[in-house]
Amino acid sequence: MRWLSYFILAYVALGLQTGLASFVQYQGATPNLVLLVGVFIALNAPRDAALLGCFSLGAMQDLVTQHPLGLFALAYGLIGMFVLSTQEIVYREHPLTHFSLGLAGGLMTGAVVGLHGLIHPDQHVPPLMLFTSALLTAVVAPFVLGPLQKLKWMFKFQPKRQRPRAF
Repeated sequence: MRWLSYFILAYVALGLQTGLASFVQYQGATPNLVLLVGVFIALNAPRDAALLGCFSLGAMQDLVTQHPLGLFALAYGLIGMFVLSTQEIVYREHPLTHFSLGLAGGLMTGAVVGLHGLIHPDQHVPPLMLFTSALLTAVVAPFVLGPLQKLKWMFKFQPKRQRPRAF
């Protein structure tokens, strides 16, 4: 994977997430564009690069939010593991795949942030807002992941190694 392309994409996603948050919100919830970049990386990259990419995306998002360091890194690491486990059985270019992985990722992120809110009540986020954010992320996912799938040549993802078949 080309790491320079990855960092440029991460920078653009974090900038759009930060800059557009007040314009594309619905009842206080916003779609999570950085999560969608993490799903894109986990869908296409080899295992080690995908896990490192998702974790570092979360760490970068932790640096620009008011949440404690490591919260989104943990959530995106878990999402990276989940998407990697589905990598071989999903059709990567299908919009329904994008929607379902965006919804699953949004719900997993919401669960991690919600559990953190239970441990630290002063940083509690309402569950309805977390669920609405997951739905908005899932709705936006085909419109973000579709064009990114067309641009995956820029990242030079390594092809998956085929295991030799035993006859």
